[in-house]
Amino acid sequence: MTMREDTRKKLERALWMDRLKKIGIGLGVLAAIGLIFAYENLDMVVTNKPVSGVIETIEPLVSKAANASDAVTVEVRLDDGQHVRVIEMKTREPKIGERIEIVEHHHATGRVTHTMK
Repeated sequence: MTMREDTRKKLERALWMDRLKKIGIGLGVLAAIGLIFAYENLDMVVTNKPVSGVIETIEPLVSKAANASDAVTVEVRLDDGQHVRVIEMKTREPKIGERIEIVEHHHATGRVTHTMK
């Protein structure tokens, strides 16, 4: 083995190590993107459950949307004791003390939301 052949092998090894590092970084980025998509898909998996409760307060809807004046924020005490807020149209004319049905949405990520039935 001559010195030149030794130097060539070291250079080839260094080039392969550099390539492997770049491939590893690329695979890490792809894995991170895949995890983000998987988490987003989990949030789309929803189980709906009807619940009922009593309207406790009615407040104006604070929103930048153009039709925000057509709706109100309603705080509801559910039968299990939870307090939740839902948005309801003014045309339905909600009243304090009124018993209403709402839908509880359980997302696969653990997030729970409520909407009017």
